[in-house]
Amino acid sequence: MPSTFQPQPTARPWAAALMLTLLLPCPALAIAPDSTDVDAIMKAVEERDRGDKVTTRLKMTIKDASGASRTRVVRSRSMKFDGGRKQLMLFESPEDVRNTGLLSVDYDAASKDDDQWLYLPSLHRSTRISGGDRSGSFMGSDLSYADMTTKDPKVYTYKIVKQDVTVDGERCWLIESAPKTAKEREETGYIKSHVWVSKDKLLPIRVKAWMREGRRLKYSKFGKIKKIDGLWTPLRVQVRTMRAGKRESETLLVFDGMRYGDPSVKASDFSQRRLEQGL
Repeated sequence: MPSTFQPQPTARPWAAALMLTLLLPCPALAIAPDSTDVDAIMKAVEERDRGDKVTTRLKMTIKDASGASRTRVVRSRSMKFDGGRKQLMLFESPEDVRNTGLLSVDYDAASKDDDQWLYLPSLHRSTRISGGDRSGSFMGSDLSYADMTTKDPKVYTYKIVKQDVTVDGERCWLIESAPKTAKEREETGYIKSHVWVSKDKLLPIRVKAWMREGRRLKYSKFGKIKKIDGLWTPLRVQVRTMRAGKRESETLLVFDGMRYGDPSVKASDFSQRRLEQGL
């Protein structure tokens, strides 16, 4: 464990499509498969019902360029509040990262910056993550801190690259996304992204992201998509970072025990005090 908070320099996949897509479900919404209204499509993807009082346990396996791997187990819970959503992630294992945690407060209002705090047991205190640090690697993975929050579609420009393409048996729109502002590019770490959106599920199936630094590309693939309590849920996600055609790193997420409407989730779970208490 590091003695100080030093976010890794790695950027992330498209924040608006990734981590909340990984951890939270998506029902099918009323967008016609022949629609060419790209803003309406992406608004539906972003504003999908993510469920309430959600709990899950996930296994995170991280591989480096040499193929060496390490596995971490994380518990996550989230709930809605008046004005947004809160999420608490706590590391269960291995022992050297146990009780490390991340608290995210994701506000609906685009005018209000999201809040995040990282707790490192070695420091015995939580540290607020500033906007400029959010493109850093989350615990050495191919995910970033900002991947734990959604983004307002109003701060992105979209265009349809292909109206109809099939990926993994899913009919999709291929949509290009690009941040409108320098602030958004800095916080997301992206120049642009290509997103394959399922026409049936309104769920990203794959993402290809061009990173702002290092001339890297990041590829995300969502698999084992199942309906849980009527909500489409990807239970396996692979994220790979590439440079000059070679793999720099890869993260595999496997989700288990996804539950919605869990009565054990309370508003008191989402505070810095609770974050610092650990498991």
